Amino acid sequence: MKLRNKKTGEIGELCFQPNKEYHFMVATEDPADTMIFKTLARLNEEWEDYEETEYYFIDGIGIIRERRIGECEEDEEARKIIGNYFETKEQAEKAVEKLKAWKRLKDKGLMFCGTDCINKNNVIYFEFGERPLTQSEADEAEKDLDLLFGGEE
Repeated sequence: MKLRNKKTGEIGELCFQPNKEYHFMVATEDPADTMIFKTLARLNEEWEDYEETEYYFIDGIGIIRERRIGECEEDEEARKIIGNYFETKEQAEKAVEKLKAWKRLKDKGLMFCGTDCINKNNVIYFEFGERPLTQSEADEAEKDLDLLFGGEE
């Protein structure tokens, strides 16, 4: 179990030693800094639970990757700026599906033509390229547009 020192922020690993005079040991990166505690109360004065938190992002070839927060702060900030930073894998998977929907619509020739406000509702006008879509293509495009722009009714 990982612990974090309340004062220094240092991360350590809890080891339980039931057959020793001391029962709790916290091992850190430097073996010389190993700390021994005879009681759980004494351990809790200095240390608290630590969970490694992760975030997810989509790499350059579309694969969802996981990283520890703070592992590379420069990359992390850059991903946040462009919206490629997700707290859960499910959020990242949904983003991949939306990117795929954009690609399918683009391949069908989607072009935005303008917007308007009708009866206090925003309306977006678009058309699909040079040739008319088949019924099957139109149905697929409608599903993709709902995925991208659909909201709760």
